[in-house]
Amino acid sequence: MSARILPRDSALYAMFAELVERADLVFFAGLPGVGKSLLLQQLALQAQAAGRRVHLLQWDIARQPFETPRYPLIDGATHPLVIKAVGLWSRGAITEWEAAVGAVGDMLIGEAPLIGGRFMEIVRPADDAAEALLRSERTRFVLPAPSVEVRAAIEAKRARSIAAPRHENEAQDAPPELLRALWQDLHTVAFRLGLVKSRENAPYSPAVYASVYSHLLANRHYSIANIQHKLPTSESVYAGLDALTNLRATPEQAAAILAKLEAELPFDYAKAWYES
Repeated sequence: MSARILPRDSALYAMFAELVERADLVFFAGLPGVGKSLLLQQLALQAQAAGRRVHLLQWDIARQPFETPRYPLIDGATHPLVIKAVGLWSRGAITEWEAAVGAVGDMLIGEAPLIGGRFMEIVRPADDAAEALLRSERTRFVLPAPSVEVRAAIEAKRARSIAAPRHENEAQDAPPELLRALWQDLHTVAFRLGLVKSRENAPYSPAVYASVYSHLLANRHYSIANIQHKLPTSESVYAGLDALTNLRATPEQAAAILAKLEAELPFDYAKAWYES
């Protein structure tokens, strides 16, 4: 079993203990490179130690059935139609999961990057069966907000793990240059929301980051996890998760959603994006 590294007297441990007791669905929202995968792993371990059976919803696994030869992953970039399709599928998948487990006490833990539209449908209100569940007090969102120093340490560790992965998933992680590019995208969003005065490139700011995501999570129950110190990891953040069940679309479900979206488009979306 993977190691539980959260000190019992830490604020994170207390937050997770409350989530294990009171939540059935927990989503870690935020940019790549803020510690979502590590915290997901640690919450899963804490939930299992408390006797709960854990299921996962992770972007890098959920997108795979949708990445067909027509919509492949190119240089780490996911086609916008795939992003939309995965989001639409996710709401139905969450509803089906809840109906299947009922009152068994199972727990669904997921990642919701949101930036670039990834799983944005989970936080965007909609008139469907999933909305009441996603608004419930037993569905919680956690926003890891690392300090500038911790964020820099995560970037440096990411570079090392990609160069010498300890788990196959690490080789697919977003590299540091993409982490910085995504931060600039978020800073542009902050400018459009009136949260910063200039849209010029700016260094990572925990306050600006938290403000943007607080805006995105306004229709959900969420907490901000301020991370001021590096956590002492000795193994991959993906260690121990392979044995857990991941929500994933069937090939038939993925094909049906992609076909529906294609029918709604006025032009060849695949060709237009890949040629841009």
